[in-house]
Amino acid sequence: MEIPVSKIMLSLLAACTLLLAGCGGGEPAPPPEQWTLQVAVEGCKDLALKDSGRTLYIVLGTTCDRSLSTRQVRIFHTSDRGAESAGVALPLTVNQTSGVARSIDRLGLRNVELVGKGTWRQVDHLGQWTGRDGAGLLYLKGELFLLGGWLYGPTTNEVWKTTDLVHWTFVGFAPWPGRHGAAWLVHNERLWVIGGDLNEDVWSSADGLNWTEHTPKAPFGARYTPNAASLDGDIIVYAGQNWEPIPWCNDRPDCVARGNRSVWKSRNGVDWVEIAPQAPWAERALIHGSIVFDHYIYLVGGGLKVAPPNMLYAETSAEYKDVWRTRDGVTWEKVSDDAGFTPRTHFSVLATSAGCFVSDGSVGTQPNLSHDVFQASDCIHYSALPVPDELPLRHASALVDFNGSLVLIGGPRLDGAGTSVWQYFY
Repeated sequence: MEIPVSKIMLSLLAACTLLLAGCGGGEPAPPPEQWTLQVAVEGCKDLALKDSGRTLYIVLGTTCDRSLSTRQVRIFHTSDRGAESAGVALPLTVNQTSGVARSIDRLGLRNVELVGKGTWRQVDHLGQWTGRDGAGLLYLKGELFLLGGWLYGPTTNEVWKTTDLVHWTFVGFAPWPGRHGAAWLVHNERLWVIGGDLNEDVWSSADGLNWTEHTPKAPFGARYTPNAASLDGDIIVYAGQNWEPIPWCNDRPDCVARGNRSVWKSRNGVDWVEIAPQAPWAERALIHGSIVFDHYIYLVGGGLKVAPPNMLYAETSAEYKDVWRTRDGVTWEKVSDDAGFTPRTHFSVLATSAGCFVSDGSVGTQPNLSHDVFQASDCIHYSALPVPDELPLRHASALVDFNGSLVLIGGPRLDGAGTSVWQYFY
């Protein structure tokens, strides 16, 4: 007997109702097991974990007993189904910079270090690179890159990198001319070198080794210590200074410092558009780094310098302590007349998840170096952080956010500032 196709389909549907698994239906497959990284530290429950992908910091909170320097540590995973991995156990010493290399389930190889929140430590970089100031220090994909700088004579185009601040690898000499005081920037997962030392070029690299020159002569002009920020897919270039009537006119009594108030933007480093011919803030430069926080660019203080007649080196000619911000580089608003610290030049700035930081600088005059560090949770109202007496006086340093810490590198030769590496866990 011939059975209609419609009846065969109905029979199959009925069978599927009874035998869901056999027909590919039934209850949906359970979601994959979710695992969470955990840590247990002897004598402390106030903990945080910071993982760069290469280095794992176990951060002791301020309520932990700090009298016990070496502690037993266990690192493991727990799942949302109540399971727990075997993990690894090891003794660690607080703020010891060498760390311990361990392979951790579901993470892979990590350099594990035990550190204290609100503490400073000096890191020995084993003399692998020489002292410098005005260098770039950028974080990209788990690595820190040290770029260029002034070697107290020539400038350099060296590129170094590290994952732990102790062991550095020389990447090579970049194709861009040596410089210091450039706009050093991470944008679209690339390292950028923009201007500086009155250069007008724009370069970028994905790895610090292979570089692309986007333009040899950007329309924003020659600037010393320009600033650049990555905001909503654009590079915003602002501030910086030059000199008139000729560049670097230290030997001329008519030499005048000129700050640049024009603001430019680009998506690709090639095509630049002037978006503000004259920003409302006073002419300024001598700020190392830039601040982008909560979708605003913040401009904090700054100043100018020029060589007095018959003097070899430039001296401070203007200082500011006001704070401005912008969402687009076009419209700027002044949010404070007083940032909360003594005006200075050649200081460094940084934005982090804990707010913004200002470090060191020349206060009043260029030789009057400082080792101040200030923090503002809102990037507007700054207050001083305690710093160790051993922290060298400096200016023109490099400051970067690394795995939940500030890393401070470089400066003049005085007291070894140019070769010292310091770290603060915020």
